Order: sequence, then structure tokens, then C-alpha cells
Amino acid sequence: MDQDLIYESAQHHNVVFLGKDPYGKVRFASMRGTYDKDGRSFKCDVAGNDKRYGFHLESPGSNIIAVFEAAIDLMSYMDIFPNTDEHLLALGMVADNPLNQYLSDHPEIKGIRLCLDNDEPGRKASIALAEKYLHRNYTVRIAGPPDGYKDYNEWLVYVKKSRGTREVPKVR
Repeated sequence: MDQDLIYESAQHHNVVFLGKDPYGKVRFASMRGTYDKDGRSFKCDVAGNDKRYGFHLESPGSNIIAVFEAAIDLMSYMDIFPNTDEHLLALGMVADNPLNQYLSDHPEIKGIRLCLDNDEPGRKASIALAEKYLHRNYTVRIAGPPDGYKDYNEWLVYVKKSRGTREVPKVR
């Protein structure tokens, strides 16, 4: 919030996640509802998005990027590992358009950690992206959530409920 990357929409109180280009211009916005009705959550991209950009946090001086499917997983990862010094990027999907753009904008990045969901689409995308970026001479590691958890958000929720604390197991 202090970097103007997240805000609450006035009309429906959705969380809005912004993706900016290197000059600070908003190129991407996605919304997620704060209230799930009948077990269904509201998620959508704002019309006019440039799919080459995604919600991200830069880490000047780092040469590693951790890549997530969704902004909520990126934020959950930050809660689990608050002292991370990696660039963090949410694709908003399993396609790598935002990763391609981010790597183009940040040539200092040499390593990629794929933190996609632990479901069939996420695992398939992780393998395909790992192969693709290994061939482009990046160091790549598949680092999804621990077995038994669909994504980093599900893992964070479980840890907080079961332990009543912010402590989490060391898995990296």
C-alpha cells in the first residue's frame, strides 16, 4: 500500500492490484473480492490491461525473481518470508508474458524461482517454464508450496490457524 500498488475500490470494496512499468505508469490492474458469496470469489482483470505486466515488487540489488500465479500468493509468501530480498512477480495466470517483460526490464536477474500453484495447471506450467528459461541460460528452481497445499495462501492460512503464530517451517 505504501508503494501505491494495492488499493480498495470505492464501489464494491474489491482489492485492486496494480502492475507498473519501469517508469511508474500503471499498465495492469486486477481485482479480487473481499467477500466470497456462496463459496465463490470474485476475481477479474480490469479492461484495457497490458498482459505483459503483472503485480510485482522490485528488490534492487537482487538477481533472483520469485514468480507466482496470483497476487494473493505473492503477498502470502511475503508474510511467510518477510525478509525476502528477491524480486517478486505475480503472473495473474500461468502464461509467462509478465515474466518475459520483467526480465527484459531487469537484465540483472539471473535466477528464477517458480512458485506456481501445486495443482495440475501450476505443475505443468512450472515444468514448461523451467525448461524454457533454462534454455535461455537462467538458473531455474521450481519452488511451489509444500506438498498438501494448493498455493502459498492456503499454506499461510493453515499455518496461522494451526499455530496461532506467524512462525512457519523453513522451506526454501
